[in-house]
Amino acid sequence: MTGGIRLTSTVTRSPGGGQGGRCIRLNGIRNKYPDIGPELRRRRVEAGLSLQGLADLCHYSVGHISNVENGNKAASREFVLVCDRALDAGGELAALWAASEGPTDPVSWRGPLQLPSVPRLVGRSALIAELDAALAMVSEGQSSVVVTLDGAAGSGKTTLAVTWSRRIRDSFPDGVFFYDLRGYSANSDPAEPSEVIEAFLHDLGVPPAVVPANTDRRAALLRTRLDRTRTLLVLDNASSAEQVRPLLPGSPGCLVVVTSRRRLSGLAVREGARCVTVPSFTPAEAVGLLREAIGGSRVDDEPVAARDIVRLCAHLPLAVRVAAEHVAAHPHMPLGVLAGELSAMDSRLDVLCREDEAVRAVFSWSYRALSSGAARLFRLLGLHPGERLHPHAAAALGGVPVASVTALLGELSCVHLVDEVGLDRYRQHDLLKAYAVERACEEETAAQRDAATARLLDWYLHTAGRANDAIAPRYPNPPLGAARPGVPDAPVGFTYRGAVAWCEEELGNLVAVGQLAHRVGEYGHAWRLAVVMWNFLYLRKPWTAWVAMHETGLAAARADGDVAGEAWVLNNLAQAHRERRLFDLAASELHLALRLRREVGDGVGQAWTLTGLGYLESDREDHEAAVAAFTAAVGLFEQAGDRYGEAVAVDGLGEAHRRLGSWESALENFGHALSIMRAGADRYSEGYTLTRLGSTLASLGRCAEALAHFDLALDARREIGDRWGEAETLIARGDALLARDPAAARSSWEAAVAILDELGDARVGEVRDRIDAVPRQRASGCGTGITSSASSP
Repeated sequence: MTGGIRLTSTVTRSPGGGQGGRCIRLNGIRNKYPDIGPELRRRRVEAGLSLQGLADLCHYSVGHISNVENGNKAASREFVLVCDRALDAGGELAALWAASEGPTDPVSWRGPLQLPSVPRLVGRSALIAELDAALAMVSEGQSSVVVTLDGAAGSGKTTLAVTWSRRIRDSFPDGVFFYDLRGYSANSDPAEPSEVIEAFLHDLGVPPAVVPANTDRRAALLRTRLDRTRTLLVLDNASSAEQVRPLLPGSPGCLVVVTSRRRLSGLAVREGARCVTVPSFTPAEAVGLLREAIGGSRVDDEPVAARDIVRLCAHLPLAVRVAAEHVAAHPHMPLGVLAGELSAMDSRLDVLCREDEAVRAVFSWSYRALSSGAARLFRLLGLHPGERLHPHAAAALGGVPVASVTALLGELSCVHLVDEVGLDRYRQHDLLKAYAVERACEEETAAQRDAATARLLDWYLHTAGRANDAIAPRYPNPPLGAARPGVPDAPVGFTYRGAVAWCEEELGNLVAVGQLAHRVGEYGHAWRLAVVMWNFLYLRKPWTAWVAMHETGLAAARADGDVAGEAWVLNNLAQAHRERRLFDLAASELHLALRLRREVGDGVGQAWTLTGLGYLESDREDHEAAVAAFTAAVGLFEQAGDRYGEAVAVDGLGEAHRRLGSWESALENFGHALSIMRAGADRYSEGYTLTRLGSTLASLGRCAEALAHFDLALDARREIGDRWGEAETLIARGDALLARDPAAARSSWEAAVAILDELGDARVGEVRDRIDAVPRQRASGCGTGITSSASSP
């Protein structure tokens, strides 16, 4: 329950006419109603509030509110509820937000809704009835229910699974999760269970620090988090029962829907899964889809030709859908002529089996009708190793301007040779990607394919570098060299938040691109991509991606004989292992990195590795050894004149002294680090050190000074738009205030939660737990409540 608003599907008033009984259903993550922005602006103006005034009341930034009002950003559920209360809208804003959802049974939503967009389902009534019967088993069983949908590629398994899941989602208020397991991806490896579990745990709000390294332990934690919940997991494109098994919850109330091209009999035997085969369309269903796409009159005028077209598609939904778009593009051509064209195309193809024959014939039919530019882009898209791509990545593949590629993607989308799955996001069905690869191998020379791949690698490397520079501008990166001609610039001028969002969105692609670089012998790109992603990886801690990228980079650097690159990757990989508490492994990697850096005479690199060893010894509680390592690092940084590195090492030295109880030395070190950061106008690091200094002063009982330093840290972080850092400082401020003034601590944590909610940060659950443990009470003592502008930039 949130305030006086209960998240349900209807709007009613209590018998007394008050607003306490209003019930508004918000069972989606993102608003789909176009009028929420103008209505929000109207109510804000009527209330006499500026953007800043509303920001002060609801703890969202001015930019965030402005973007929602102008239709540039979708409104989240939490945002709408906060604004509804701040503007005293009595639930009307929330009701407007929910208007497009339609009436359903009252449901209080707590978890994510991750179902992707899919084509409208046609037919399949018998399969829907079979799935509905499985739903009844969820509340009856002693464990979770598993349903597998198996069938040929292109038979519509994903569309069926997602459409049915969307119908029944109200039965699973704790979350509806979706993951593409990439079991049959044309040019990327199947998803490892450990990767999938980590993603689910992140979405469930589990802090990265407590996610186990071992797959079995991760699976156990996932089962624990899903225990006593009603959660739906949709696992798409599974390769085997072994890939799925670690992902299954163990308690009743949960439902798992799995799609695969093969029958997963192992899940039926061991887990009691209900196996449902998804056949091709019946002739009537296939004609129904054709009718929907091209209009009933053309089908009724030439029913035999319509049946011929869908027969030549083997009644496969994907093939019928692509063929229907081709037919719709020729509204004045008789269906009989079009059916003859498809039949002739069918006979010219070298085929393997009837279903492959049908699919490739239909694809070829639509492909050959494309403009030359769109056809070239289509076949080059097959070289992209990820599941989704941005127009800028497509432009890099094609070596064409972004404006041109956007029009070409539109042409491909119109005939379903790519699917637009979000704002500036496109994907290809596995079969289409395989066909694109086939066409690229046939129609592009090896040199042309290599050039397209090289441009793609350049774009990802340089864009990742620019994004991570925006996250931590002072952190050094290796030289990247110039991008090849035809590589577009980064999608936008990166802000801190925009850079983090880009890295989050592209992370799966970045892992795949690093592996591609290693495969094609672009070793420098592979290890540099891992290294330039450091700032994001350290910030968000996606462990599987962090380790995977660096293991690929390490293999690449070694294959290239690049000692400096090997040392850099080892240094960063060790930090991941240190934070995973794999201290011995981290120590061996750091010592090897240190030896390699000494061999090549890299003084600054040695200093960074010694800094890493200092953090490792601190974690091992050997603070004397940490002091020695940090002190050695400071000396090397001073020799090299690297003031940024010196500041980081001095800050670490201060933390080591603080843990030893050497308070004066700690304060001296923090002060020294702060002076360097201020001299270099390094506001990012300044906010970090000011926060540590505030915590140290609080430990000494110097409450007023501590609060002053926390305020300075907040000023620094707001100035540069470091929202994650702002939340970190607010959390530390609350921790420091807790013993002296629980009410002030609670206020600080609540401001942090508002930011973490806005950013979708997994730490929000941990901070909410702290808030729940503190009773509401009046502020007292030396504490102070957070100011109204706490979360404004």
